[in-house]
Amino acid sequence: MLVDLHLHTVCSDGVWAPERLYQEIRARKLDWFCVSDHDNLNAYPVPADLASRSIPGLEVDSHHAGHTAHLLAYGVSDVASPLLRALTTQLKARLERMEAMIARCNELGLDVCMSDVKAQSVGASSLGRPHLARALHAKGLVNSVQDAFDRFLADEGTGYVALERLPSRNAIELIHASGGVAIIAHPKRLQHPEHLAELVALGADGIEVFHPTADLADQAFFSEFAAGRNLLATGGSDFHAPVPGRELGITIESAAIERLLEAIRRANKLSEIA
Repeated sequence: MLVDLHLHTVCSDGVWAPERLYQEIRARKLDWFCVSDHDNLNAYPVPADLASRSIPGLEVDSHHAGHTAHLLAYGVSDVASPLLRALTTQLKARLERMEAMIARCNELGLDVCMSDVKAQSVGASSLGRPHLARALHAKGLVNSVQDAFDRFLADEGTGYVALERLPSRNAIELIHASGGVAIIAHPKRLQHPEHLAELVALGADGIEVFHPTADLADQAFFSEFAAGRNLLATGGSDFHAPVPGRELGITIESAAIERLLEAIRRANKLSEIA
């Protein structure tokens, strides 16, 4: 199957409006997809012609052992769910954090302000580092978005300010209470290898095996790790903006998607019972 279960729009930190992303999904003829914006469901509902191929969800920013851990919450579709109610507070924290990062950039001699950042985030419900990076690039203060991260905005960078995130344990519990399954996003980006097993011990249901940061050796490792623990295996492009030579969609075994869909159905039923 050709699927993409990790896609972003301007509703978080992507550059395409939902309508433009839906056009590309149609053009690529994806069998299944998930628009997984950070901490919100504002890109939903999807157009009627795509509804039968859509897995609802979002990407949840959490923290574990002092470091960022992103979780993909598949099957969550209700804005009144326990997860979305908790994330409303986190969205407010994002604005305060952006103000702090702008102030820090100013201290570093980078002439950027909130209006510059907002100009790069039209339609977004939350502000993230990619918006600030694009603002710095647009003003000619860095050579590229990646340069902004490398020099200032990466974790531990001089312009970085930590976001007060949900603890991963709480985030996983809220995903389950909201009828979803919790998948560890881009595990290659975890700060310490042991965090993978620790997140599984906290209740994560699966791993994003296929991601641009994972090479073939990584994919083999994550696939074996998931299989040995009976975990779900998913994948996606983590699309934020067009990249030359990289298209939406990854190829994955249909059995993996069927397992994911069945897990979501079970999670939905359990949340209804609860």
